[in-house]
This record gives sequence, structure tokens and C-alpha cells, in this order.
Amino acid sequence: MSQAAKHVGRVRKLFPDWAEEVSRLALRSEAFRTICEDYGMAVEALELLEMRNLPQDVQKMQEYRLLVQDLERELKYELLAARPEEERR
Repeated sequence: MSQAAKHVGRVRKLFPDWAEEVSRLALRSEAFRTICEDYGMAVEALELLEMRNLPQDVQKMQEYRLLVQDLERELKYELLAARPEEERR
């Protein structure tokens, strides 16, 4: 599995009700794929930092948590924006 597919898969798990929409949008939007990749890499980095659990990484962990939250919001926004207007109501 490619890294991009792995990151898209992670986003599908994040939004299980929109899994098909995630896949479709990832296929047609390079910008969305990039956000998926950024999200996947940020989550992986945070998981590694949390696993190491070193005192000097506390600030970095907090920064990654905020980044992951921001990317989750951005992904949700992109998914909602891609839906047909009648479904957004």
C-alpha cells in the first residue's frame, strides 16, 4: 500500500460515515490528498512522540495535537464543501 493510500485510509477511519466520499474526493482532488497526507504524517509523528514519551518532547506533542485538530477540521470542511448543495442542508 502506498503512503498516500495509507493516509487516505486513516482519514476514512476518522470519518467512517463518509468513507466513500473520502475516497472519491482523494481521487479527484490533489489538494485533498495533500491534506490527507499531512494529516497522516502528523498523526504518525504524534504517535511516535507519545510512544517515546520524553520530557523534552512535551511542547512538540502539544504542537502536533493542535496540528492534528486543525487538519481534522480542514478535512471535514473539504468533505462538506464537496457535497452536493442539496445534501448540505
